[in-house]
Amino acid sequence: MVKLGWQWEKVMYQWLAENLKEYYAFVKVLKKKDFGEVLLYRHNQSGNYIVVKRLKGRYPAYERLLGVKQKSLPLIYEVCHNEEETIILEEFIPGITIAERLEQETLSESYVREIISQVCDGLYALHLNQIIHRDIKPENIMVMKNRKVKIIDFDAAKIHKIYSEKDTRTVGTIGYAAPEQYGEAQSDERTDIYGLGIMMNVMLTGKHPVNEMATGKIGNIIEKCIMVNPSKRYKDVMEVKEKLNKLYY
Repeated sequence: MVKLGWQWEKVMYQWLAENLKEYYAFVKVLKKKDFGEVLLYRHNQSGNYIVVKRLKGRYPAYERLLGVKQKSLPLIYEVCHNEEETIILEEFIPGITIAERLEQETLSESYVREIISQVCDGLYALHLNQIIHRDIKPENIMVMKNRKVKIIDFDAAKIHKIYSEKDTRTVGTIGYAAPEQYGEAQSDERTDIYGLGIMMNVMLTGKHPVNEMATGKIGNIIEKCIMVNPSKRYKDVMEVKEKLNKLYY
């Protein structure tokens, strides 16, 4: 049965690769990584764009995302893999990242609350499906023209395992990764809350909390998000959203 399943996966991988070649045209490379690349393709007939990821290894989080539909998450259309790599077909999100926006200016508290509220909704959907993003940062949050937000890049994401004591590998971005991502404990929902807190501070001040901490009530929220001990952070992202929505400007 295992052998048959693996053969079927190889067939599906080949089918997807051939369909890409037949029905889509390569447009450009969006990003190159040590473990793969992110490409932009266009459908030959409809003209619609799609993101194609070719990544070394297997990515269970993307497979689980196939069944997740939420307005702050991109749609994952297909996930296929062979012995060496995974091909992922993902919704193309037109817009700019928070990181690109921050190159121009820091953001107002009201706008940060608007953005983070949507990010919390997306993270909550991930967490309900036992998916931990593990790389929440300005580069991974897209904002479209209608001010709607999408969380992107699930390459570092993992499936939370209740009985696991530690992550099997260290991933994330220095400065945004929580202490437990360095082998201290297993990542969970509170790991994403830590990254969320760091990102909020950067959005408000343009700096990491180590260099400058946001002030006022929102600064207090950020401070709780980024506590070193996960048990001292908010218990889930909906609690963060609730605290933000209680702020008045």
